[in-house]
This record gives sequence, structure tokens and C-alpha cells, in this order.
Amino acid sequence: MHFSIADSSSESGWKPIVITLEDVDLRLNRAVTFEWLYANGLGGYTSSTIVGLNVRGYHGLLVSSLSPPVERWLTLSRLDEALVNIEGECNLSTEQTKSGVTHRGYRYLKRFELNPLPQMVYKTGCVELEKTVFMAYRRNLTAVNYEITNSEETVFTVTPLQTCRDLHARPPHLDFTPQIEIVDENAYLSFDDRPNSPWMYSYTPDAEFMPSEIRVTEPQIYRKDKAMGLPHEEEMIIPGVFHTVLEPGEHFLSFLFAVSPNRKQLMKNLGSLAKAQRKDFAKLRFEELRRRKILNDRAYSMSSRERDEDIEWLILDADTFIVDRASTKMRSVIAGYHELADVGLDALISLPGLTMSIGRFQDARAVLINYARHSRYGLVPNDFPDRGIQPEYDSVDASLWFIMAVHKYIENTNDVEFLRGIIWDTMESIIAAYRIGTKYNIHEDHDGLIISGIDGVEVSWMNERIGDWCATPRLGKCVEINALWFNCLMAMGDMCELVGRDPYEFKAVASWIREAFQQTFWDEELGYLYDVVTDESNDVSIRPNQIFALSLPYPLLDEIQANSVLKVVTKELLTPFGLRTLSPSDPRYARAYTGGPKSRAAATHQGTVHPWLIGPYITAWLNVNGRTDQNRAKAEKSIFRPVLNAVRRGCLGTVSDMFDGSKPHRDRGCVSRARSVAELLRVYFDEL
Repeated sequence: MHFSIADSSSESGWKPIVITLEDVDLRLNRAVTFEWLYANGLGGYTSSTIVGLNVRGYHGLLVSSLSPPVERWLTLSRLDEALVNIEGECNLSTEQTKSGVTHRGYRYLKRFELNPLPQMVYKTGCVELEKTVFMAYRRNLTAVNYEITNSEETVFTVTPLQTCRDLHARPPHLDFTPQIEIVDENAYLSFDDRPNSPWMYSYTPDAEFMPSEIRVTEPQIYRKDKAMGLPHEEEMIIPGVFHTVLEPGEHFLSFLFAVSPNRKQLMKNLGSLAKAQRKDFAKLRFEELRRRKILNDRAYSMSSRERDEDIEWLILDADTFIVDRASTKMRSVIAGYHELADVGLDALISLPGLTMSIGRFQDARAVLINYARHSRYGLVPNDFPDRGIQPEYDSVDASLWFIMAVHKYIENTNDVEFLRGIIWDTMESIIAAYRIGTKYNIHEDHDGLIISGIDGVEVSWMNERIGDWCATPRLGKCVEINALWFNCLMAMGDMCELVGRDPYEFKAVASWIREAFQQTFWDEELGYLYDVVTDESNDVSIRPNQIFALSLPYPLLDEIQANSVLKVVTKELLTPFGLRTLSPSDPRYARAYTGGPKSRAAATHQGTVHPWLIGPYITAWLNVNGRTDQNRAKAEKSIFRPVLNAVRRGCLGTVSDMFDGSKPHRDRGCVSRARSVAELLRVYFDEL
């Protein structure tokens, strides 16, 4: 496999990420480590590997959100393309069942590229086929375009492999009775008799649909799910085949697949697209390319930096996380693809990088209002309500990050009016609740520092758990929470002056907290900060949480202490992909995020690398070493760029959730994580 960046610009002015497959006997195991994802702004997406083999149950050509960004259904797993001509039959698909890998269409795949739409180029003796896949923005609709050049008459068939299940479900056998309604020779509808099951419309103006008795496939095997000890077998249904005969020449064929909760709404949403012609598909594609160009132009219009193709991928990726939420009729932030919905903690950590750093101030404002409107108990929600389900408020960090995000927004916009009303009331209620006490034992201790946590629920960001078992319990005074607490009080004091309030109360409390913080967390002999402090013990684990005492806007440590902390974090935790969550010298250190669910949960914060932490690390490094041009250049080259290279591995064009703590630092967790992308954007545009 050859991996390169194209030399010439594409139709949209891009230098795309290109993977060229040159070997006839390509190692499939290598090819399936490269994935792609294209989202629609509603929580839906289309995603697979570069060879079209779905290795996760989350992979599929059409994942739709019926109540954005949740209630996600997978209805179209993949399309199997086949060519029949003088050379014989050639199946371009790749599939894995209990019988092994079949079809082996990857041997005909000559090139994959993000351009910025995902494109696959297949070549046989007399046919070259280019396949492009994308979703229409704010529509549960996937479009697939084929450009085919053939020198011999060729029969071209496209076979949809379908299911209809909740995105997270993994039934080993079909648990519904599929039904098909033929619309005409070019289209059909798929549905079943379950009350909440959606309808799917499948259509092309360029081929005839030939229905058959619905067939059930041999169970498909999801190899990555199998390796993680998850359910990994799934049967698909085949309702028929799209069929056309291509005379020698050039041909353009387009398909669309769309989903809605019911037939009436589906046809209404489609409108004229139900009978789309070539110009309509061209318009959908043009609108996607134009929208993405606007996103990049806006980001760079606010910066003096030269365009950087890897950063441009992240700007586009930021857009995949900013979604509409139906239940609140406001904007929200998806925490990660494929499996996560919008999570308050992730949204508020990510908000500066995903919005403010790249000029999306209206989105930042809308997200902050959304969280303010749903705050309760002096806490902002960590999980949003869906159809009557009450929000969860199980995060001690999220509310503090809310205040810091508001502070950052005001710094960027000077939008003083935004501070008044619900935003200010929410921030005041947070401060009051943390002082007098609120849910999950969150309260101010006698020294002004914050205590949090109860047995069976971990409320810090290191919150991995299964049932009541917490992988990394951190009950007591957490170092990053108290760094945030001090910074929130200082930020509130500064913002008081903008709205004509007296800052004394906030700044007076902050002044004694700074002293208490140093006395409580600093260990002179060790030269770094404790991770968690209780009345009984001080946790001396070397973790990255102490970096926030250096990276947040208001300093907590003196120069000697800050230098010492940075030195320890650099030596013990820094990797080319971010910071480890625990020092390798610790006996609990997990070298790799592997094994079954409990093993992986245990490893999540016990050494596994989290790339988002490179953001606060770089900010801390510049705070300690000085923001000279020379230091910025050094930080970019030696610290930032190695992490940015992650856009060229794993899920292409984005950055994953985690990496193994030890070499070779394999990609782990969500294939695309909001906070990983956000922190790289923030430090690139705001710090370097």
C-alpha cells in the first residue's frame, strides 16, 4: 500500500489525502485500518473502510437520526457492485462471513481519496469506475455517484445490503419481517411492521430495479468488534438488484437512499428529489463542496496564517460535530463518532476550538444558551433529554467548563449583552451551588476547595465505568477541578466589571483558594501536584490533570513550581499523539487499550493516550517558556505537528479518541472525537 498526498489540486482546490493500492495481493489487514466518515449535521453519517469492508457494527452507508442527534438507525449497510463483460464477472465488493473473506473486490481498488468527498477508483481490464459517496447536509440522505469508462459492453449491477436496526443494537438474527413496496422501475420503499421502525427510499434514474424474493445473507462478520469482545455477527437482507447495460463509452450513474420515520414524511422530505435527475445530483454535490469551502474560508479569514491542508481537514471535521438537537430546537455538539451522542462535558471542552477559534460565534452562542436553558441544581446537563427522559447532571467538570467557555466567548466577541439574563444567572447559580453543595457530593470544603464524587458514580472527566464499577475512582479534591474552580471565580470577577457588578466576592474567594490549592496539592519533594486529595490520603499518581494548573488563564503556581510540573509531565506522559493518562512507571499502567469491555474500560485512563490533552499541554508549555516566535515555532514543529499527523491514519481526515500508551500507539476508541479535533484547532489558531 502506498500512502501519499496528491501533487495536483482537485476540483475543489484541495490537495486530497490519497491512498493508492498497488499490490495485487494487498494485505487486507492493513487496508481495513484506514476508515472514512462523512456526517450530515444531524448526527447521521456514512462510513466504512477504504476497501468497503465494514469491520464495525457502526459502519454503514446510511445511518439516519430520526430525532437529531439521537434515535439513530442503520438501514443501508453497503452496496455490492458487479461488472459482467467479455472478461467475465467481476465483483467489486469485499465481504467477510464465517466462511472467510469473499469477493475480494479490494484487489481492483486502485485508489482511495478524500477530495474532500470519499472517492474509490476501481480498475479492471476494460472498465474504470470511480465511486463517490456523501450525505446531504441536514438531510437523512446518502448519495452515491458512479463515473464509469468502459471499452466493452458491460452489465453493471448494484445490490443493496440492508438492515433496519438501532445503531447500537446487534441482533445476531433478523428480528423483524422486512417488506418492500415497488414505486416504479427505478425506485422502491423498504419498511417493516414495527411501530418505531423508519422507512427507506432507494432510487436511481440510471438503472432498473429488479425485485426478488427477499433474501437473507450469511451473517456478516465485523472483525474489529470481534477483537473487542463485542457482538460481531449480523444478517442482512437483499431486496433485489439495480441493473443496467453500459455501451462502450463514459457513463454517469447516481443513486440516492433516504430515511424518515414514516412513508408520508419520507416522500414529503424528498420532494422533487424522489425523481432526481443528473442535474439534481450535481447540485447536491456542488452544495456540499461549496459549503465546505465556505467553512475553510471563514476560518482563515480571521487568521493571518497560511492555509494548511491538514488543518483544513480539521475545520471540516469540526462541522461534523456541530449538530441540531430536535428536543431543544438548539445547537449541540456530538462528542464522537460513531457511537457517542452529545455530551455536556465534551461539548464545553470542545466549544472554543470547534467554534470560536474558526469564526463560528453564532454556533458558540447557540450551544451556550442551550446548556444554560437546561441547567438544574447549579449544574449544566451532561446528557440531554430525549422524549421526556430527564437530563443527567453527572459531571463536576462540565459546569466549570461552561463558565470558562462563556469567558472565552466574551474575550473573542465583547458581546456584553450576551452575559445578561440567563447566561449570567446560570453562572451565578453554578458558583452558589458549588459553594453550598449540590448533587454527587459536589461542595466547597472549609478551605474553599471543591470536593466531589460518590461511590459508584465517577463525575470527573476520567469517568469510564461499567454499571457501578468505576475504572478510575477519583473521590475527593481533584486537582483539575480545583484549578478550574479558581479560574471560574477569577473569570466571574473579571466579567462582573463588564456588567456593572461588584467583583469583590468572587475575587476574594479566589485569593484564598490559590493559597489553599498550593498547600493542598503541591509536593515539594516530588516536584509535582497530587492528583486527588482526601482527608485520609494524597494520590501521588502522575497524571495529566495537573497540567490544567498551568494551562488555564489564571496562574495557580509560581514559576519554579510550574517549571517542575511541566518537566515531570513531559518526561512521564508526553508522546507523539498526546499525553498519557498515567505514567508508565506506575504498576497500574496499561500499555494497550485491548481485550474485552472491562479490560478496555480499565485501560482508558490508566496510561492510554488522549490526544485532546496536547492542547492544554502546549498552552502550558508556552506559558512556562514564553510566547516568543521562536518558542511558538518550536512547539508547532516538535509537539503539535506529530499529533496533527493523526489525520493521515485511522479514520482519515480526523483524529481519534485515544491511542495506546506504548508504541506503536494504535488508534483506539471513537474513530473521531470532538475534543481531539477541537484542541488541535484551538492551539493552532489561538496559541501557535
